[in-house]
Amino acid sequence: MKLLKIGISGVRGIVGESLIPALVMDFASAFGAFADGKPVLIGRDTRIHGPMLRAAAAAALLSAGCDVTDLGVCPTPILQYAVRERGAGGGIALSAGHNDIQWNALTFLRSDGAYLDPFQGAEVLDLYHLGRFRKAATDDLGALSRDGEAVDRYFRALGAFLDVDAVRRAQFKVVIDACSGAGAVVLDRFAAVLGIELIPINDEPNGFFPHDPEPRPRNAQQVVSVVKAVRADAGFLLNSDVSRVSLVSETGESLSEEFTFPLVAGAYLARRAGPVVTNSSTSRMIEDVARSRRCVLVRTRVGQSNILHALRQDDGVLAGE
Repeated sequence: MKLLKIGISGVRGIVGESLIPALVMDFASAFGAFADGKPVLIGRDTRIHGPMLRAAAAAALLSAGCDVTDLGVCPTPILQYAVRERGAGGGIALSAGHNDIQWNALTFLRSDGAYLDPFQGAEVLDLYHLGRFRKAATDDLGALSRDGEAVDRYFRALGAFLDVDAVRRAQFKVVIDACSGAGAVVLDRFAAVLGIELIPINDEPNGFFPHDPEPRPRNAQQVVSVVKAVRADAGFLLNSDVSRVSLVSETGESLSEEFTFPLVAGAYLARRAGPVVTNSSTSRMIEDVARSRRCVLVRTRVGQSNILHALRQDDGVLAGE
């Protein structure tokens, strides 16, 4: 059985079986039509089939008249920031996130860097199924370029957003397991911006994962051991495109991924109260956190695009799952 998962935010499958270059080209062509020929950014994680699928997606977008900027190996959050910052028509993230090495995916981003909402996702799927692709003439074909400065611009913006001086004064010692994914290429810059002492694990972006890339307690034993050995203040596990994270405490306790959002929400809502958005499968802990801050909690259907849509619709201050 060939597994292929198609949803409003993109398509995911096993490379060489259900996810092949021809399929990637058709979906990228549909997205090029959705973007109406405007510039599109592409970023990927470190999976060994990433360059092949990037080439297929880029070719299809160029044929649709879209200028394509390749960010190379890049965490998806940085790609999202770059799409908005550059005023692009959209973006494509090539990563299967927490899925194992056989999988890859195309996740579509709109012009503000957010995931497509349900209506936009349906439009892309309609274009795909109907084969209504944009076919540019020779003089209107897109141009391919590369942006090697996107990571630097992102971290400059992050440094301006956070209270970096406070973080530096704390002199944190932090262990981070990048799982040889896209996070491996930015760990040093992250540590430099925040002034933390970094102990990296699995920070070689070689295209092979040392363990299941889903950040959860069963994959945290290396981080737990190092946190205890060096007496670190915290440990973090990342998935392949840095879209998920789980935590290890200073005592070496590996926390379920269900704790990540409630811990972030508790800190953020203490400074800025307001509606909180999550999905129907997220732990009830977030209800307790929202209630303790006297904030409304809004639950949505599962899916990042559904959460972001509700965040805008309900004037939320924070969303997560």
